[in-house]
Amino acid sequence: MFKFIKIFKAKSKIYNGLKNKDNNQFKKALKCFDEALEIMPECKYAFQYKGKIYEDMEIYDKALNCFDKAILQDPHFIDAWISKGRLFNSLKKHDEALNCFDRCLDLNKDNSYILANKTMVYIEKGDYESALNCADYNLKIHPEEEICFSWKAEVFRGMEDYENSIKWFKKLTEFNPSYHQGWLQLTLDYYTINKLEEAEEYLEKSIKLDKNGNHNYVHVALLKDLGKYKKALKLINRESKVGKYPYYYLLKGELLEKLNKFDESVKNYEIAIKGFKKLIKKYPKDEDLTDWKQNCENAKKRLKILKNEKMKMKEGISC
Repeated sequence: MFKFIKIFKAKSKIYNGLKNKDNNQFKKALKCFDEALEIMPECKYAFQYKGKIYEDMEIYDKALNCFDKAILQDPHFIDAWISKGRLFNSLKKHDEALNCFDRCLDLNKDNSYILANKTMVYIEKGDYESALNCADYNLKIHPEEEICFSWKAEVFRGMEDYENSIKWFKKLTEFNPSYHQGWLQLTLDYYTINKLEEAEEYLEKSIKLDKNGNHNYVHVALLKDLGKYKKALKLINRESKVGKYPYYYLLKGELLEKLNKFDESVKNYEIAIKGFKKLIKKYPKDEDLTDWKQNCENAKKRLKILKNEKMKMKEGISC
């Protein structure tokens, strides 16, 4: 009975930690996982989740240390090996990442997700021959899994062989017409090679299938680049998530600017700038955040100059 109570208390702490993680309350989440470890010092899940928090906080040495502790508690804990491998890959330590995924395959031979991750590492490493061999093997033993079609296409995309990339994404959509990710990837490939008519055709299918709006930002950005400003604005206005990401306001500002609604555009840029400033404090190494903030500031200055010029023109006419 006593052991059951300990497990229940530890699980409760972990559950609260995950809720805090989802809300980006990282310090609170870490506290919850530490409290779970005080109750059950051998809890591999608490170490694993702590590692993911540190990874989100970009404290990578502590993240790796936590994954290692989870593995020490259970050397067969595949999730920890995968997390460690994916982190090594993001740090461009490709050989270390491959070692992690090979350990995973020792534990779970021929797992399609692990093979897909291994393919990803080879692509990142620029070893396209090994990536293609890995993707082909995955497809051979899992001929009915979308992920296998997708990563075969990704190898060709990495090689900038868009003809074959498109060929395999089309096979994916033929295999599963309701798998919206395939239509989105076709859109991106056609857009990349400047075949905008085809890109727009597949984009419509991707939007239609994306019931939960998981790729709203991508869809809106593509519609904007295709010159479909009103449609893009209509789509982004459907975004109703609480605590909108600043990129939402950046996109909306750009669309309103294109539609000559300058005052509304400036308001959205200002909200975006505040949001990006907060995120930059949390993630100072993220160059995209800095670039997006700078884009907003430049746009705000540009629109202010434009507004002043229009006022001067009006004053001149009235005189």
